[in-house]
Amino acid sequence: MVHVKKSTLFLTGFMGAGKSTVGRCLARRLGYHFDDLDQLIVAREGRPIPEIFATRGEAYFRDCETAVLTEQAGKERTVFATGGGIVGREENRALMKQHGRVVYLRAAWPTLENRLSMGSGRPLADPQQGWDAIRELWESRLPWYEEAEVVVDTDHLEVEAVVNEIISRLELEGHEP
Repeated sequence: MVHVKKSTLFLTGFMGAGKSTVGRCLARRLGYHFDDLDQLIVAREGRPIPEIFATRGEAYFRDCETAVLTEQAGKERTVFATGGGIVGREENRALMKQHGRVVYLRAAWPTLENRLSMGSGRPLADPQQGWDAIRELWESRLPWYEEAEVVVDTDHLEVEAVVNEIISRLELEGHEP
């Protein structure tokens, strides 16, 4: 089991980057708890995210996201998979940095497009609205993603390799093994 000084980890990245999949595996390896912020929002609201977007709008969803992050951020020994748009609010980025370490799972556009084309049910990743719009959204968030303390490229890595890289980067940066 690996221990890090700031024991809360926030995985960020665009839709399809693998935050939930990597987060579950990383939490297991670290002996941490895993939470998916989107799933916490669904539980809190009692309805799926596409329905929240359809009935209440994106602004309402982002308010829910910030509220859940605020409630949960102080949990110790937890790996959080965040929603792809959580970085859009400065208060969210500051909260994650204050309470833990932020890890950006970076994937190139062709990788993300391939993963998202398999169907996702994500309200902001509807290929019918055109890939250009989705790519523009990704590009608009890149500067915020890059603010992360740890950046791991995921394009050609299996989940275990991504987890190994995250753990290695955490340890290399002066954190206790």
